[in-house]
Amino acid sequence: MTQLRAILRASAYGRVAIMFPIITSEQEIVRAKTLLQQAQKELSDQGIEVADRIEIGAMVETPAAVLLSDKLASHVDFLSIGTNDLTQYTLAVDRMNPSVTALYNPRHPAVLRMIDIAVKNAKKHGIRIEICGESAADSALLCFYLALGVDELSVAPSSVLEIRRMIRQITLGENKEHIIRQFCREPGEITDKRA
Repeated sequence: MTQLRAILRASAYGRVAIMFPIITSEQEIVRAKTLLQQAQKELSDQGIEVADRIEIGAMVETPAAVLLSDKLASHVDFLSIGTNDLTQYTLAVDRMNPSVTALYNPRHPAVLRMIDIAVKNAKKHGIRIEICGESAADSALLCFYLALGVDELSVAPSSVLEIRRMIRQITLGENKEHIIRQFCREPGEITDKRA
């Protein structure tokens, strides 16, 4: 509640959006929104100004969130796919453990299929879909994300100019489905361009 009240106070001075992390059920997003409404009421009762409209989003960073993304999308204004955690949880690989780091692969077809599902569900509900995490700046995945219809990529400031330049050079045309199929191949067909 302390964090929600602080964000709501800041909303009086400019546009803010609230994104709830590690959502794994529809009930969690409903509860989070209830807490937000409670915080808004408390501030309003104290005469503290808050924005009339604040965008609400949910992080999609677990397989559970992906599989429920159609339900989550009906409660929020946007979804943001956290590729670092999604990769880790989908492949059951601790990305911080040097013993299994080689198995951590954000280009794995299972991870990309998860992303495809979440994007389709966001589009079905007419809400914005974002990609964040290290793979948002992966030039090899850029065409895949654009072919899916991802609306925003959240990348480190040092990657913005290069990613922007690459996006301007890409023409998808009628190749969207082919690009998606190419990236979502079976695991035995994976080719990692870094290798």
